[in-house]
Amino acid sequence: GSAESTTIFVDVYKNPNASITAGGPTTFCAGGSVVLTELPVGGSTYQWYKGASLIAGATTNIYVATTSGNYKCRVTKTATGCFKNSNTIAVSVPCKEGEMMDYEINIYPNPSTTQLSISTNSYEMKLIHVLDAVGNVVISLSSTENIVELNVEKLASGMYFIQMVGNENISTCNFIKQ
Repeated sequence: GSAESTTIFVDVYKNPNASITAGGPTTFCAGGSVVLTELPVGGSTYQWYKGASLIAGATTNIYVATTSGNYKCRVTKTATGCFKNSNTIAVSVPCKEGEMMDYEINIYPNPSTTQLSISTNSYEMKLIHVLDAVGNVVISLSSTENIVELNVEKLASGMYFIQMVGNENISTCNFIKQ
């Protein structure tokens, strides 16, 4: 009382590899950009996304991001239709379009290990923000002085951005914490 069915063969295709990298800092002011690159996968097509939205016309393995958002690339094997989404890279543009960029900022020593001196050409009230490489504010203070001493000893090693915001002015520069 038993029966045997016919054999069914199942082919399982592997999803392609998908991994993007940034060719520079992912935090910059308006007018800046960062090149995002998907590692080429033979016999594949590419589609870039900002968040969950498809970016029209962005179908090569390279995309130049100029606005804030979370970017990823979908890699699809042409022969099988199998696809995989890459990791996500967050891009931050903390400076607003149209703002004047006329503070002159000098930072020394750069790179720094413990203390950083920030000098500017302005005595007006300004906010000084230290942002990490992904745009998170890690230190914030206000001052009317044109030279500010900043303790950076507790920051992890890496690249940071100094953003100085005044009445109608904003400027950004970077420094390295060793």
